[in-house]
Amino acid sequence: MKNKSNVITNIVVILFIVLGAIGFTLVITEYSDVVDNDIASRNYLQQSSIKLHELETDLCITINLGRNADSTDNAEAIESYVEKINSSMSECKELMKKYEAIKRNGDEEKQYQLVKTAMNQYNEIVSNELLAQIDAGYFETANSIYFERFINKRNSLDDSLNQLLTVTNETIDKRYDKAEFNAKVLRVFFIGFGIIVLVLLNMLESRRKRIAKNLETAVDANEKTQQSLNKAMFTDNVTSSNNRISFVLEYGGEPVEISEGEAMYFVMFDIKDFSDINLKYGTYAGDKILAMTVERISDVFEDGTIYRTGSDEFVAVIKTDDSQDTFNKVANLVERTYRSLTSDYEVNNTRVSVDYDISLVRKESPDTVDMNIHNQLKQAFTQGSSFTSGNWRYYKD
Repeated sequence: MKNKSNVITNIVVILFIVLGAIGFTLVITEYSDVVDNDIASRNYLQQSSIKLHELETDLCITINLGRNADSTDNAEAIESYVEKINSSMSECKELMKKYEAIKRNGDEEKQYQLVKTAMNQYNEIVSNELLAQIDAGYFETANSIYFERFINKRNSLDDSLNQLLTVTNETIDKRYDKAEFNAKVLRVFFIGFGIIVLVLLNMLESRRKRIAKNLETAVDANEKTQQSLNKAMFTDNVTSSNNRISFVLEYGGEPVEISEGEAMYFVMFDIKDFSDINLKYGTYAGDKILAMTVERISDVFEDGTIYRTGSDEFVAVIKTDDSQDTFNKVANLVERTYRSLTSDYEVNNTRVSVDYDISLVRKESPDTVDMNIHNQLKQAFTQGSSFTSGNWRYYKD
């Protein structure tokens, strides 16, 4: 009788252990599925959204370059941006293919079909209309299409993508809650079954916490990645200054109005024979000189905003009042910067001598500033008035 009771007890214990193991597996599978599928889905969607905004920025820059009076001089830059646009489109398609390969529920699939339709319409207007007009050299037509039709398609796609992200987040919450509920049920299920059951529960709880932590870490890492990508879009990775995209976004859209009684000073610093420096001392030395150039400019123009607008050119923007005294002060700062920049650089125990072309353009109210300021700074190198020292040239309203 005792043996029979022991057998039954063992069978019951084994049965509960088996049921517990099955329950444990279901909970772990549910948690793992959230991390492996839903978080991956959200990552692909967010990365695709970032790529679409990069593509739009490149489109804006390309059209503005083509609309400039010297668009023929910008042909190489335009071609480069067109390549970047096509590359961004390809990356978006690859990301969405990865998204398609992941299991989705009904709500996600329904919303994804809307995103797919919007994405096809978006790609259609970029490939067959905007890029076609750009390739044909009809930049004004491309500009009209951009503002009259493309933005609507972009907004529609953004709305669809954001809704899909919302649906995905809701799915994550529901599945996470379901896994949490199953874990609680499983915990109650094992209360009366001794040390073995307690060990299993502890294993489950430990696993649950690790997965929850991994889930939280994955979300935080994704948010930090998105912040890093946004920063990378507008920051030069060599000098940590603002990059050309940042400059174009600031002055390439609506003209910037200068308030009454105020003035804006734009100072361009162009490294002479920079390619020779790279050839003679190496690209590492060249990169160090670029970074130290920004440091020396920033040391003098403490309140200015520094942009790297080309491989070897930088623009400092200073907003101040429109008095003559201020012009004299800015001129003195430019002189100080020239002396600082032309002091030898020490790189790899080698002293490197660098020279610069410097130009200044002053804008005051009631004027406005747009991307033409870049051309004006270039022209001032040869056509501007020579400053008393002869170290730089300037235009002054």
